[in-house]
Amino acid sequence: MKIILFLTLLIWNTLAQAQTAEATSGNTTAVAKAPSGQTKTTRSSVSVSISNSDTYYSLSANFDASKSKKLEKLLSDNLDNNILSTEAGSKIWKKDNEEQTAYSFVLKDGKLKASIDKELVSKETFEKLKALGEKISETLSKS
Repeated sequence: MKIILFLTLLIWNTLAQAQTAEATSGNTTAVAKAPSGQTKTTRSSVSVSISNSDTYYSLSANFDASKSKKLEKLLSDNLDNNILSTEAGSKIWKKDNEEQTAYSFVLKDGKLKASIDKELVSKETFEKLKALGEKISETLSKS
């Protein structure tokens, strides 16, 4: 519970200061990013939160919906479109391994949620998906 509270406070503090912050607790690292050119009064805001532990990686992003098409293209170019589905306005790239979700990327109007189970993907696949997470963060941070 203390870790969750600490990470939540870190993310809120980062968003308020429009900076990048990283916190490590045990085997989990959390990163929160907000572009430096943005302030609390800016209407178009971006936040990206990344958590990376020994067994799990997740990325959560909130952004102006106008960037959704650019992000959709980035995901389509880097993920297998054979695993793409749509549901209630969301685009979902989901890869299963032995009836468990190995990784998923869910994009919907200004929000992206990504998760990777490191125990269900190869090291090579994880590194590729992690690099995609960095590209996503860079793409959203650009004006």
